Amino acid sequence: MSITKEEADKIKEHLLQQLNNFPEDKRNQIKNQINSMTKEEVENFIKQNKLTHLGDQCIFCSIIANTTPSFKIAENQENIAILELNPLSKGHTLIIPKEHLEKITQSTKALAETISKKLVEKFSPNEIKINEIKIMEHALLEVVPIYGNETEKRQATEEELKSLQEEILKTKKIEIKEPEPTIENIPILPPKIP
Repeated sequence: MSITKEEADKIKEHLLQQLNNFPEDKRNQIKNQINSMTKEEVENFIKQNKLTHLGDQCIFCSIIANTTPSFKIAENQENIAILELNPLSKGHTLIIPKEHLEKITQSTKALAETISKKLVEKFSPNEIKINEIKIMEHALLEVVPIYGNETEKRQATEEELKSLQEEILKTKKIEIKEPEPTIENIPILPPKIP
C-alpha cells in the first residue's frame, strides 16, 4: 500500500482527533509525534497497527458502520454526508459512498449537489467547490463553501461541529395562520323556537 502526501495528512488529522482518548498528560507528546511523522512513517504506522482496514473497513467504512463517530448532516440510499473534522470553512462537508468504491457515482454527485444548495441557503457563501478525493482507496467528494477568508484547515471542536450540525439540520418553521372569521365562514344556526 502506498499513500500520497494528501492521504498521509488526512490520516494524521484523523489520528489527532483521537487524542481525547488518551490521558491528558500524554496528549502533547502524542500530538508532537503525529505532527512530525513523514509520509513513510504514517504508512508504516498504518501497516503496523493494521489500520488500513478497521475490521476489514477503512476509516470511512467505519464511519458508515457507526463504529467511528461523525457529524452526519444528510444521507441517501448509497451515501452519507458528514461534517469535515478539520474544515477549511464553515459547512465543509464530506460525501462518503456507503460502499468502498474507487470511483464516484451519480448518487454521490447528487447528494453533493443537494448539500451545496443547503449550504448556500443556510450560509450564503460566495461559491461552493466540490472536489473528488481518494483516501485509503475510498473515493469521496468534499463540498467546500468559499467565503473569501479561507486560509488553512483547522481542527474544529466537538461543540462547534455539534452546533453546526444542529444549525444545518434545523428546518424553518412554517407558521400556518387560521383565517380570521368573516361573514362568509360564520356558521348560520337555525332560529331557536321557545
